[in-house]
Amino acid sequence: MRLLAIWCLFILPLTGFANSFSNDPGLGTIKGQVITSDDKPASFVSVSLKGTHRTVMTEDDGSFVIYKVKPGTYQLEVTLVGYDPLVKEVIIEKDHITAVNLQLSQSSLQLQEVIVVHAKNRYATKRTETVARMPLRNLENPQVYNVVAQSLITEQVATERTDIFRNIPGAVPNFAAGGSQGLTMRGFQNTQGTRNGLATSAIAPMNVAILDRIEFIKGPVGTVFGGGRGITFGGTYNYVTKKPYENFGGEVRYVGGNNGFNFLSADVNTPLTIKGKEDAFFRFVGAWQTKGSFQDQGFAKNFTVAPSFKYNVNDRLTINLEAELTRGNYTTTSLAFGNLSKITARSLKDLPIGYKQSLINNSLDIHNGINNVQAQIEYKISDKWKSQTNYLYSEGFYKDFLWTTLTLLTDSTVARSTRNQTPETFGNIQAQQNFIGDFTIGKFRNRVVIGLDYNYNYNDLYRVTIPVDTINLRQSIPNYSADKIDNLSQQRGFASSSTKSNTYSLYLSDLFNITPELMAMMSLRMDRFTTDGTYTPATGKYTGGYNQTSWSPKFGLVYQVLKDQVSVFANYMNGFLNLAPANQPDGTILALKPQYGNQLEAGVKMEIFRNKLIGSVSVYDIAVTNSTRNETIDGKIFTIQDGTQHSKGVEVEMIANPKAGLNIIAGYAFNENKYTKASPALQGKQVTASPNHTANFWVNYTLLQGSWKGFGVGAGGYYVGDSWFESGNQVVLPSYTLVGATLFYDQPAYRISIKGNNLLNEKYWNSNGTAQEPFNFVLSLGLKF
Repeated sequence: MRLLAIWCLFILPLTGFANSFSNDPGLGTIKGQVITSDDKPASFVSVSLKGTHRTVMTEDDGSFVIYKVKPGTYQLEVTLVGYDPLVKEVIIEKDHITAVNLQLSQSSLQLQEVIVVHAKNRYATKRTETVARMPLRNLENPQVYNVVAQSLITEQVATERTDIFRNIPGAVPNFAAGGSQGLTMRGFQNTQGTRNGLATSAIAPMNVAILDRIEFIKGPVGTVFGGGRGITFGGTYNYVTKKPYENFGGEVRYVGGNNGFNFLSADVNTPLTIKGKEDAFFRFVGAWQTKGSFQDQGFAKNFTVAPSFKYNVNDRLTINLEAELTRGNYTTTSLAFGNLSKITARSLKDLPIGYKQSLINNSLDIHNGINNVQAQIEYKISDKWKSQTNYLYSEGFYKDFLWTTLTLLTDSTVARSTRNQTPETFGNIQAQQNFIGDFTIGKFRNRVVIGLDYNYNYNDLYRVTIPVDTINLRQSIPNYSADKIDNLSQQRGFASSSTKSNTYSLYLSDLFNITPELMAMMSLRMDRFTTDGTYTPATGKYTGGYNQTSWSPKFGLVYQVLKDQVSVFANYMNGFLNLAPANQPDGTILALKPQYGNQLEAGVKMEIFRNKLIGSVSVYDIAVTNSTRNETIDGKIFTIQDGTQHSKGVEVEMIANPKAGLNIIAGYAFNENKYTKASPALQGKQVTASPNHTANFWVNYTLLQGSWKGFGVGAGGYYVGDSWFESGNQVVLPSYTLVGATLFYDQPAYRISIKGNNLLNEKYWNSNGTAQEPFNFVLSLGLKF
């Protein structure tokens, strides 16, 4: 009923308003498809209307549309760098759709080589179906998202997810002790993200070798993604894994560097013959990685295997299956502050702990892992509708987990405590059904997704924290081992618990073309969360069970000032987080409402000069309500649910290709995230590890002709401003600037790269207070086939 009411109030008046000019009387439309010489769709190809400034890019299926063309005779031109253009004459009639099909003289394999080597803008990868759960162009989508594609990952010789995150405006990498590498967006920390659009286990170790790209979706995204794991009010990031393709090919790559870094990967793809046809494809990605530390102790290792399979059953039905098995082994610590009145340091750069001093040993390590099994089935119901069924089984675990916290007590003393979690399991199973449509009602185009979502989340915990000792930094540091921790853990006793929850969701989203240039989006999600609470084996009882229903709306407007080139947009987006009941000191239980984040955003997007310049500027305001805070009443501390938080900011992104072979990506972001109504200790304070200013820049130049064809150089920087390390806003997490550069030689059969990281040898710390790596280098050799 809410959805129907919103539709009547929001869309129908706009429909009536549009009737007077939606027909575009006297103008025509060109609609067509570009295919290769072997009859494959030609995606990511420029189609221009000569004599005008109208240029569009073909979709994944090779299709394109050019709206509002004056009647007359024109020439359509398809341009590929290094090849003669394809030109075809078309006649545009008044109020008529002109259909045209164009076939290139190049095969799909040749086209892929042109796109990879000579693409006009190698970083211009804005195409995604995940952001809106339906295929929309960037200029049609009333929200902001960023994409880092395989080309940039390869050029930067990125071997960790944090390396990739630094290409996103406003993104600040962080690290969870459990092994997940995450980031802060718009002032909110996220350490999980999603995998191909679905929620994973809370434990998410990963090797970048399996990634095709990462999509960063900004703002509260509860309407489309729900309020589960991997979702925050600042947005989410979506790992898109490598998928099978139609040709035989692959690469074997080795990367070596200082501090004992070694990385070896294999990526092999092959067509398979089923029923006499090559309609099935198999891809295998495997990787192994190991690294020491610049500190006196520490290491990190992982390996992964990730097979995937695609089967085109017929022209309507496609099945995609994939799996991932990843195992990790590493050491980690985190820093905390005791009574600040006894400590001089007010910035991590003034710590009395040496930058290369770990205060642990390599026996205090963590073994973790994740098993993912994912499936997608797409069925073309008609020319206007398709069914998409998604499934993900994701289970992460700790085989053993020894995480040490270093608490600075005075200028010379540190208390060491170790959390022992052995073993633990974290799982999530998600099943999703989407019906995706593209149809007209009267003369108005609608792009719609209707979805059903089910999530089953569970965990089994077994943990204890051991206060080990207090050490004097000016004296010899006593050693302690995993055996000592295990013995103390058995004496102290483990706390065991388990939880399970179910979430049932229904959502609907419609992008409605009022005119070809003016679009409105309306979306709504209903989310039902249920849990029996936490089960404690020691008592044999569940506690804290509750049920919650959340409604999450989303609205957006887009107006293309210049069709397919410049659009202005505005949105209202909502996110939510389920909150468990709170036990009050008087014996009562406070039933809590969901916490909500509501965003207002406006901005401009551009894809101009035939996609040589792509960018966006946006201003946003996120208001968080229904937060909890503590209040002392009659000497007792009660939980009150009237807390608020406010995040506001500006984001700028630029992706440019000013000349052939020269590619640039740059960004800047300002954010301020404060507690506006909170407990006295937090009132008016800024969120930790959330800097006001960040900036990123990378430029790459490749020679495209001559005897040195394929030789290139890249360089860039990443800046993070000061933020607060602890919630009281008294200790600074200092700013830093990272500078990197690479030289490479790329040929059809191989690629050689050398990369220098942190060339300024900057000292910096992550949000856990862990010192990060100074200057380092890597050498990469890839053999392609």
